[in-house]
Amino acid sequence: MDTVICPRCGVSSPPNTAFCGNCGTPLSAQQPGTPAGGPPPAGWQPPDSNQPPSPPQNTFSPPPPPPGGFAPPPAGYPPPPPGAYPPMAPVAPAGNNTKWAVGLGIAGIFCCGPFTAIPGIFLAKKDMDDIAAGRAQWNEGWAKGAFYLNIIALGLFILGSDSFSGHLPFGS
Repeated sequence: MDTVICPRCGVSSPPNTAFCGNCGTPLSAQQPGTPAGGPPPAGWQPPDSNQPPSPPQNTFSPPPPPPGGFAPPPAGYPPPPPGAYPPMAPVAPAGNNTKWAVGLGIAGIFCCGPFTAIPGIFLAKKDMDDIAAGRAQWNEGWAKGAFYLNIIALGLFILGSDSFSGHLPFGS
């Protein structure tokens, strides 16, 4: 009998085999016909050669999760290199005051003139000041655009009122 018997699962393997073909146990230090560690244990019988080998036994069990949930690796994550990520995008493109100022500027251009353009100027200016002071995290371009839109609406109202009246506001 020129076979090596696995000490773990009892499957016979050809001589000069380094590992058991069934469970992966090292077989290199064994003599053919005997399991590693001496004679077979009492009651052990070699497996029937007519039966297919049993599937490998998985003895690995993952450690239980920590009580608080996911834990980072023991060494921790390395910090990203400088410049690896672009800066975070702003939370919103425009603040509420700027959104109102845009709407008031559009209304000022088409129908309401100074009744909407003047409050729109103040609202846009407030958002521009908040952005400059660091109290707001949105895009300053929207606030500036709303500010200038309201200035244009007010200017168009003034120019339009002069052309309909036929005279200049500061004398004749």
